Amino acid sequence: MAHLLIVYNGVDSITYESFGRLAVDYGWKVSVAVPDDCQASVPPVIGRHSMKPIRSKFTLSAIGSLRRLLKELRPDVVFAASTSGLSTAIFAAIGMPRIGIVGYRGTQARVHAFDPTYRMALLNPRVDHIVCETSDILEYLKAYIPDSKLSQCLKPYELAWAESAMANPVSPKNAEVINLVYVGMSAGRPYKGLRYLIDAVGLLNDRGVGVALRVIGSADQCDIDAATANVEFVGVSNEALRYIAGADVYVLPSERDASPRVLREAQACGLPCVVSDIPGARDLIVPSGEKSTGILVEPRNPEAIAVAIETLAANPEMMKRMTSNARQHISENFRLDGYVAYFDSILKSVIEQRNG
Repeated sequence: MAHLLIVYNGVDSITYESFGRLAVDYGWKVSVAVPDDCQASVPPVIGRHSMKPIRSKFTLSAIGSLRRLLKELRPDVVFAASTSGLSTAIFAAIGMPRIGIVGYRGTQARVHAFDPTYRMALLNPRVDHIVCETSDILEYLKAYIPDSKLSQCLKPYELAWAESAMANPVSPKNAEVINLVYVGMSAGRPYKGLRYLIDAVGLLNDRGVGVALRVIGSADQCDIDAATANVEFVGVSNEALRYIAGADVYVLPSERDASPRVLREAQACGLPCVVSDIPGARDLIVPSGEKSTGILVEPRNPEAIAVAIETLAANPEMMKRMTSNARQHISENFRLDGYVAYFDSILKSVIEQRNG
């Protein structure tokens, strides 16, 4: 039985769900190294083991505790979803050449090849494989990492994960208008594009198009001050999916955003999506044709966002078709079983290369 050890830092619920299925469907022994106070919901099929918190790419206490676990558990391969987790795993595995190390790259942040901290993690030759979330991330990393060490696979999303929210949505305050929703931590992050969306709502108001916008998450005060009365700032909420389920259209106005989970969530809830035409995000929707699930718009362009929303508002049949298409798109193209099979293949290949 092959043994996978997950380093907790940067691991989300979808990764835990996927690796839980790896244990059930493919017979892997799966463990996770987490601090004692970590509140992550770990599936019962994944063994939980204690390690010290990771504070940076070189946290000596975390490296030491993970090294003790590696000696005790003797996993075949270690998976780290963050650069700090990857660096910790690399240092902890020094002197243990038979342990495979797999990392994950889900950000479009630039790589600085001459920065020694990148040699501690992403660009370290000790790393056997990097899983890239999107094709543009994969193409970018090819300039720094051999093709043989790279592969790409979008994270999955199951329709069932949205069913509870759809059964109990947060209803809009005015059902007579087109209700828009935005989810994001935008405070201090202007590239998230919230201001463009707020300005687009202002344009729609001027044209007499009935809309309302709910902003879930954080926002800068200047954006709050610029908003009109039909923009509601809910703040950070654990019920974001219920707010999505209660809306008519999801809008993602980012200038950059690699592969936002919220677009999967919105489509699973049957929402047409208005999305900036940017690498990564644009790959998550179907922008044209009979199977269209949304509309791509020029980034940094409130007018383009307004026109897209106005188009949807004027075409209820289009919105109805996109609602059906969106759920079908998620069901057909973001299946959990395909993602689990992909990781089974990648991890087995790493073990074979290490043992070969």
